[in-house]
Amino acid sequence: MIPQARIEGIDEAAIRQLLGVAREGRTLDFKEALDLSDAGRRALAEDVCAFANTVGGDLVFGIREQGGVADEIIPVELENSDAALLQLTNALRDMVEPRVTTTLRSHAVRLAGGGHVIVLRVGLSPNAPHRVLRNNHFYLRNSVGKETMDIHAIRTAFAFADSLADRALAFRDRRLEALKAGSSPRPLQLAPLIAVHAVPLAALTRRSAHPVEALKTSGRHLMAATVARGNPLRTAEVNYEGIICSADRNAEDRVGGYAQLFRDGSVELAGCLTTHLLPNEGDRISALYPSQYELPLIQEALPAVFETFATLDLPPPAYVFVSLLHLPNALRIGFQPPLEFARFPPLPAHLTQILSAPVYVEDFGQDPLEMIRPALDPVWNAVGEEHTWTQFQ
Repeated sequence: MIPQARIEGIDEAAIRQLLGVAREGRTLDFKEALDLSDAGRRALAEDVCAFANTVGGDLVFGIREQGGVADEIIPVELENSDAALLQLTNALRDMVEPRVTTTLRSHAVRLAGGGHVIVLRVGLSPNAPHRVLRNNHFYLRNSVGKETMDIHAIRTAFAFADSLADRALAFRDRRLEALKAGSSPRPLQLAPLIAVHAVPLAALTRRSAHPVEALKTSGRHLMAATVARGNPLRTAEVNYEGIICSADRNAEDRVGGYAQLFRDGSVELAGCLTTHLLPNEGDRISALYPSQYELPLIQEALPAVFETFATLDLPPPAYVFVSLLHLPNALRIGFQPPLEFARFPPLPAHLTQILSAPVYVEDFGQDPLEMIRPALDPVWNAVGEEHTWTQFQ
């Protein structure tokens, strides 16, 4: 795969850096021409199927290879590159079952001398294994190209795909147990807690850890990944788990939040939340305003996490989880709808934690609110509301 996590960021300079260096392999394939004929599309469907059934990869059109190494740029001439690529990707999606949805993306790299190099990026698919409808064959990608899968490989692929979501969920559950037990990377203040876990699928399939130097370079983005107002994060530091950006310690040597980047590329964000005593309720009833974590999560934290993934060359997709822990009894949820009075509906007494279902993110460039809204809704559902009332504009 071209070392650029966001396909839109690939430019002519990045393409030229491949020449004489980049070798075809499990995640990279060079093709001199883009064949848009029916036969060409059928062959491409097999390549897409193979990448989707393995760990994803890039098909690069407009590069001649010599002995498997990128050798020369041969510009692809397209009269209307956007329309042609949209038509191609739509056709390829329909030629593979299950359909390869937004894990299939294309990008035309404009060349200064005219023409384009076309990059077709296939993401690791959670719906694998896929088959090509024309011949009902399953394909996978290895270091020398694609090959037809035998029955054993197909069975293994089904089991592997089923395990991806379970492995992401197991990671979230392990981390929540550590937080509830007080075993966080930094001692947290004693308060209700927002925890966000972002797990790229590439982290679930990666066999080696990222070097500390790469983690520190990525860590500069995590300084913006605060999920609780009033707890700004400081410069990244190396720790046992990877690197961490944490808020200042209080008099009890506890922090109000942190952003932990693990060595496999997964991220944990934690933030301590503030509750407010309701007027005329004595010291018995307190309210929590979800806007104090929803706004920074959408406006700052998620974009920072995805920038971190980009710096580590971790492409989509990813699973994201949002959890609320340590919720006190008799807690109210506070919000100010467009009415004449504030509302403080009570949270059901049995809910001391609220866990979202996994949100599957197929494109890191999409609107963060639309992306993560399903993970924000459970706390509002618990008090009878369909969706969050927080105003994000």
